[in-house]
Order: sequence, then C-alpha cells, then structure tokens
Amino acid sequence: MLSLLVGGNTLDAGLENKLSGVYRNGITIMELLKGSGIVVFDEEGKHIRSVNRISLSHELEWELRLNGKVTTAAEWNQVVENNAKFTISAHTAGGEEVLQPIILAVNGGNRQTELTHSYVMVHTEDLTVRSLLKKSRFIRMAEDNKTLVSVLDYKPLSNEMWMLQVNGKPLLESGMDMKLRPQDELEVNLVTR
Repeated sequence: MLSLLVGGNTLDAGLENKLSGVYRNGITIMELLKGSGIVVFDEEGKHIRSVNRISLSHELEWELRLNGKVTTAAEWNQVVENNAKFTISAHTAGGEEVLQPIILAVNGGNRQTELTHSYVMVHTEDLTVRSLLKKSRFIRMAEDNKTLVSVLDYKPLSNEMWMLQVNGKPLLESGMDMKLRPQDELEVNLVTR
C-alpha cells in the first residue's frame, strides 16, 4: 500500500497498481520504488528527487515512511514484505513548520507529454500568479510579464498557446496579479488555438 501526501492532501490515485506489478520476494525498498516508476532518486541514491511526476521546491523535502516509521536512505536497501505500507510525504526541511503548499502543474497535453509534471512550492503571504511564474526557474515570461514565452524550454508552435488555470478555472488576462492561497493549484496547459 502506498500513500502520497502533500500539505495534508492525498495525491495517490493509481499508485497502488504500479507497486504491486513490480513486487517480488526479496526486493528492496529502493528496487521496488524505482522499478515501479513512482519514485526518482538522485544519482547517489540518498534523496528522493520526485514522486509520481511531482517535484518539490528547494525549501521542501520528501519523507519516506515504511509501516509508519521514518526510513532513511541507509535503510532503502532492506528487503520489503508484500504487505508493507509506504507513506511518502512532502514537508519543510527540518519538518518544524506546517507545510502550506502551492502546486504549479504543467500539462503538455497529448502532443508534449514529457512536459507534464507538478511542482510543490511554499506559499508566501503576497504570492500572486505572476510572482509564482516569475519565481519558477523553468518558465520564461515575455518582457511585459503578461504572457509565457516558454515552459521547460518548450516554445508553443503557431497553432499552440499556454493557457493558465487556477483551481480548474481559466485565468483571465487581468488575473495575473491574483493572490494565491495555500492549497491553490496553478495549471499551465499547452492547448491548441
């Protein structure tokens, strides 16, 4: 069993099947998570880089629990039982503060599926749509800071454009200065004109 938690919300739709398809007797925690395609580890295998195509901003880190107990990188090579319960959660480095996340989701659609990824960022008091877009290192805005030029180095073709949504609702041109609240989701969707 696997649960994925970000800011108290569960984001684990369909993850259970990915794990059960990879499990075999004698498999280690790392082999199971890596083989399922759910977790991407750093080169040294000491940190979780992303979970289910979700990455964290530098102020946050992933925590892995096995059967309710925090599991460190030193324990990721231990054998895991078939009935193990994993919980992977995002929290602030050190874990002292309550996580107030904002999710920035990029959707490349059917044409650019490799762009699809989510990024969990920390909410700050005066965070707006525009300031969040400018703060993200993988989005380039036009000089007027009103439109997106590229996302993850992809520039839309002449028949494509980036469409913004907040919590599933299209963002009007005047909405760039809308203040975001904790748990809001800003979506950047590649759409056909």
